[in-house]
Amino acid sequence: GTALCPPDSCVSSVGLLEISPVERGVVSIFGVRSRLFVAMNSKGKLYGSTHFNNECEFKEILLPNNYNAYESRIYPGMYIALSKNGRTKKGNKVSPTMTVTHFLPRI
Repeated sequence: GTALCPPDSCVSSVGLLEISPVERGVVSIFGVRSRLFVAMNSKGKLYGSTHFNNECEFKEILLPNNYNAYESRIYPGMYIALSKNGRTKKGNKVSPTMTVTHFLPRI
């Protein structure tokens, strides 16, 4: 698995997330400990889903600064975003130019 971290913090093993390919350029994100998939609803709110569904699919975008952004596949223009305190932000209130949407790339 790969840890998903905003640029100014890190994630402990308690928060380990596995990023898996769904198809070319599309991934799912799974919480190892919670056993939940990261999902985003039509209002841009992140939630944990016990079952994989189309709200769990995110386009993985390599940004010019070499960080990744994750855009909802079914709700274009909505991005996964975490505040500097680790709180989720609504996907419809952010853009890939904002650092809250920048995550360390997978190795």
